[in-house]
Amino acid sequence: MLRNEWKSSIVDVADNATTVNAVPTLVNAIYINTALSSHALLVKDGTATKYVIPASAAAGTRFEFGPTIFSTSMIIDPDDGASGSITVEYVDLERM
Repeated sequence: MLRNEWKSSIVDVADNATTVNAVPTLVNAIYINTALSSHALLVKDGTATKYVIPASAAAGTRFEFGPTIFSTSMIIDPDDGASGSITVEYVDLERM
């Protein structure tokens, strides 16, 4: 569908809340680069949690989202003590 349009952003979850994109976003997937700590990872549309990546998700795991529309913004919000790294695959809806 939009294979050539997808952007990717690497997020270090130890940085606490990270805004991946501040505009409406189409999210395709999240890939676990480095195993997550024992903290769940909240995937938010603005302040609303849309998905939860489970604690201790293994490196190499890919979570497919459909793609899913995030109407406000796309935020990764881990627990304060979280560690690990993910890659988010998305596209700005404003570009479409």
